[in-house]
Amino acid sequence: MHDAPPATNLPQLRPAEQPALPVATQPELAELFDFMAEAELRFDSLRMRIVDKRVTANGDEVETHDVWLRHPGHAKVVSSRGTGIDRNYDVWVADGEKVHTYDATGNTMTERRMPGRPVGAESPDLPPWSRIYVPVTTLPAESLADTFVHPRGFCHNVLMTGAVYRRGTQQMANGREAALLRCDHPRTSHVLTDRPDHWLEVGVDLQTGMIVLIAEHVAEAMTRHAEAVTVSLDERIPDEAFALHVSDDTRRIY
Repeated sequence: MHDAPPATNLPQLRPAEQPALPVATQPELAELFDFMAEAELRFDSLRMRIVDKRVTANGDEVETHDVWLRHPGHAKVVSSRGTGIDRNYDVWVADGEKVHTYDATGNTMTERRMPGRPVGAESPDLPPWSRIYVPVTTLPAESLADTFVHPRGFCHNVLMTGAVYRRGTQQMANGREAALLRCDHPRTSHVLTDRPDHWLEVGVDLQTGMIVLIAEHVAEAMTRHAEAVTVSLDERIPDEAFALHVSDDTRRIY
């Protein structure tokens, strides 16, 4: 099966202005944030699995996100909870023009156009951090997949609102080396964790600038641990990986 040609109205992959971090150095935070902002430009395709462990009022919860991405425009995210027999999962698939979703619990699917963006929000007259970043390949908004692969918004809206410290480097579970950051009391809209002893540990992949770890703490207690346990770059991903197959009895919601 041959890969489909990219749609002409999609953002095209361009070289990153900062292709790599200086070797064996500890970059300044501003330099590191600039490097993270261009993370998706350093690969053509990506396969990633994120395991998100949370402590909630219902006890410990685990959610797994499997991500397939191929520039430009093709992406698929499967988010599953519980065991494999629970059918508690959902699928998000995009081709750059349309988004298809499937909710296994309710056996429903949707098909919609990609969301539009405000006119003028990408104007070069705006300060860099005031422009809306248009990704080459869109992922579900406000999801861990989007945060990990497109960390520009996380840097601006979270990391830059707290006190950030470098904590050295560490080899992650996926075998890749990451720079570790600590962010004390970042701004948050979640009142329950808007406390002076709230802090984050963040791992940044040194090759790409993607986020590969977000660990949330309140004092000494860890309340969330989300980590990319597998990361594969620039493997060939066929069109079939981005197909959404549903049964005939699936309800279609438009």
